[in-house]
Amino acid sequence: MPDLRLKLVNQKNPRKMKKIYLSLLLIVIGFSVSVGAPTLFTPELVAPLNNQTGVAPNVLLDWNPVVGTVGLHYVVQLSLDEEFTGPVEFTTDLSSAQMAELKFATTYFWRVKAVDATGMSEWTEARSFTVIVRPTLRRPANNANNVDANVLLQWDPISGLSHFDYQIDTAATFDSPFAYITSVNGTLKEANTSNLLFGTGHYVRLRARHAEDVSDWTAATYFTVTSTFNLSKPNDNATDLTPDTEFQWTAVKGINRYYIYLSTEPEMLHYDMYNVAGNLTRIKPDTLMFGTQYYWKMSAIHAKDTLFSATRTFKTVNSVSLVNPANNATNVVLQPALTWKKLSGVLKYQLQLANNSEFKNARTYTLEATGSTGDEQFKVPLHVLDSAKVYYWRVNAISSRDTADWSETRNFRCVALGIDDPSTALSNLSVYPSPASDFVAIRMKNNVDGVARIQVYDLLGKTRISREERVDAGIISRFDLSTLPDGIYMLHIEVNGMMATQKIIIRK
Repeated sequence: MPDLRLKLVNQKNPRKMKKIYLSLLLIVIGFSVSVGAPTLFTPELVAPLNNQTGVAPNVLLDWNPVVGTVGLHYVVQLSLDEEFTGPVEFTTDLSSAQMAELKFATTYFWRVKAVDATGMSEWTEARSFTVIVRPTLRRPANNANNVDANVLLQWDPISGLSHFDYQIDTAATFDSPFAYITSVNGTLKEANTSNLLFGTGHYVRLRARHAEDVSDWTAATYFTVTSTFNLSKPNDNATDLTPDTEFQWTAVKGINRYYIYLSTEPEMLHYDMYNVAGNLTRIKPDTLMFGTQYYWKMSAIHAKDTLFSATRTFKTVNSVSLVNPANNATNVVLQPALTWKKLSGVLKYQLQLANNSEFKNARTYTLEATGSTGDEQFKVPLHVLDSAKVYYWRVNAISSRDTADWSETRNFRCVALGIDDPSTALSNLSVYPSPASDFVAIRMKNNVDGVARIQVYDLLGKTRISREERVDAGIISRFDLSTLPDGIYMLHIEVNGMMATQKIIIRK
């Protein structure tokens, strides 16, 4: 009937009916634009991927932006079910949203729509993701052996945490009296333990947490702490060690200090003990006695346990080893340099020189140990030895704590050389002025040219100057003595196979 009436109206007034139809068409079109079709494109989700697992509790929800007009923003919904029953909804002007403190091992659903002054887009498709269940512990490896007492724990980093907790125990159930939990900052990816028991198996597990939730523990990792403490030097059964022998060892990590135990008894019932800082791997604990058999071991200590090394033994040097002249040497000059091997850790040496093997009425010289390399030596002063006689000599060493036995006794026979032997002498050697001050001139009538080796000794035979000088026509015009104090000295010169000795007096 309405259609009919409309038709009748149209027959009576066709022009009016045309306007009515045109108005109705515009109304229908406007309604469809405002109600039936959105004015914005639907955003496209980027990350996390759909059904992605192991995401961080502060995961970034990301999508591609769309073009809009004034007031463009996005509405984000986060839900525990895909029907978005009672979702958490929030808005942002950005094309991403940073989550915080999401629940561990929980699956979330999310979607986004765009909104501006003209309207809104459709919701995106819903995606889901699952927050990480537990951290991943990488180190130590399961069943690792000989790990440090402060073993390094390493794990995969996770963002959005306040803390990591690790638990250690000697029991897999983590309920022994030794069990403890340590918390570290959630931004870390490694941490050192402390005070683990030497030679003992331990279990460790890790979890993550923030203010709203705590993750599951990782599976327990088993490892064994080292029971080895290796000594390096001195070698076991070493001999002829010096009084200042250095002790060396391989570092034991995770300890507070070491102790060195030093004894002259194999059972080590009585010993000297030295406290050593935990960051050292070598030390000279004390001056040792000469010719002594020692036994030593070490311990490494932290707050809960002590690790001992094996026991080693060594013996210190008993006496000095002589070098030159060789025993029973002949044709030795009247001012020989008696030499012996240097011993470190020695303060002084005593040298005895006599014309009999019993050292009756022997001359005894006390000499300061030198810090230079090479052998120690003593230049016998002039007019001490006679030609064609046999002399005996020996040396001992003195430390801050002990005196060594005398060395072997050696003997040598002298011959007259120097200024008394025309075949090797520099004829008519003169040194002037006398007394001298800072310089002297040296003249030889041999008129030799070349390089002279000049040594100046004090009356104890100690070398005070030793250097080379150029000789031109038998003359050294300026030989520097400025470093010497007042006194009497012997100047010995050798050039082109010839030699001579002259006494000089210095008075400044």
